Parts: sequence; C-alpha cells; structure tokens
Amino acid sequence: MKIERKKVSMQVFDHIKKMIDDHELKPGDKLPTESYFTELFGVSRTPIREALSVLEASGLITSTQGGGSVIQPISASDLMEETRFEFMDPLEVVDLLETRMIIESGAAYFAAKRRAPADLENIQQALVHIRDTQSEEKIGHEEDIHFHKVIVEASHNPVLIQTMASISNLYDKAVKFSLAKNLGWKEKRQQVLQEHEDIYAAVEKKEPENARQAMIKHLENAKTQACSIYLQ
Repeated sequence: MKIERKKVSMQVFDHIKKMIDDHELKPGDKLPTESYFTELFGVSRTPIREALSVLEASGLITSTQGGGSVIQPISASDLMEETRFEFMDPLEVVDLLETRMIIESGAAYFAAKRRAPADLENIQQALVHIRDTQSEEKIGHEEDIHFHKVIVEASHNPVLIQTMASISNLYDKAVKFSLAKNLGWKEKRQQVLQEHEDIYAAVEKKEPENARQAMIKHLENAKTQACSIYLQ
C-alpha cells in the first residue's frame, strides 16, 4: 500500500483510523511500530509520528510507559464528541469563528491599550511555546489556545474574559481539530506562527488598531482554513 505525497500525515491518520474503525486494530491492542507503518505506507517516519500525534489527541490511542501506544476503547458518546466538528453544518463553523473574531479582535485592541508588563511577559511566553511546537511533531492546540487566552486576559475586561470562558469548551475542540489538519504542512504552520508574531508585536508596541487588524487577519485565515476543511 503506497500513499501519495500530498498531505501525507493526514492520509496516514485516515488509514490508521480506518483500521481501528474496521477492527483490524482493536481496543487494548498495542499499536504496531513506526517501522511497520513506514513499510506499510511507503513513507518516512515524520508523517507517521505526526499522524500518531493526531490519533492521540483524538483519544483513539494512548502512549504507554516504556514506549509504544495502545488502542483506546471509544464509547458512542466519546466518538460523537470527538468527531462532531467533522459533521457540523459549515454555517455553524462560520458562526463560531465569527464570534471569536468579534470577541478577540476587541480583546487584542484593549490588550494593546491596557497591557501591563506582566501581561506582556505572559503573552511573550505563550508565543515562545507556539514557536517550540514548530520543531515538534505535535498539534500545538494547547499552546495556541493559551496564547489567545492571555491576550483576552490582557484586555482587563471582566465581561470579555467571562464571555470567552463561556465558549471555551466548544472553542478548544474546534482549535484542536483545525490545527490537526495543519500537521505536515510546514508552510501553513509557519504562516500561523507569523500571524501570532504580528499580534504580539502590535500589543508590545501598544498599537491598538494594528493589534485588532492582526487578530482579524489571523481569524479570517482560520475561517478560510476551517471552511476548506468542512466543505471539501
């Protein structure tokens, strides 16, 4: 079985997930080695590791002490929770991202006006963690979510902060799913990193309107990416 080079890691993910869905790999089974999948799919270890990272983030496998991974049992409710974004109406996805745009563009504006030195340090540290994910074979959704969280906190607006917290569960899952699709796309991941760099730079320089526009650009690109996923 050979796999085309386009979006290799996600093709590998789809094939392994199908093996789990078809019960070729059963709950409790130890996942075959990277070498096995490398030979099976005719690809290098890098896309294999990226695909395994997505599988683990999806809760389909879990790492074990001493190395290797085990297939996890997934209940019907778990499966619906993990995959429901794949079956959402595209208009619902757009609604969620537009809500983010309204909240976070304003948060970025006020963060640039009101941020304290401690806020800037928190944002800078969050950005460092996003940079670190560029050289690692991981989704990076936790780092991405944290960056946006500290931007909102730097606005020092309790209502904005609470509003963001109220949609955090839905928002976090959407971010994880969307970023998982970027694994193996170095250029796309670098673009997302640069967008975060631009937001930080505007907040650091206390340029509210530039911060707002940088956030809007970032989230518009996220919306375009999400729509391409859900509409394909």
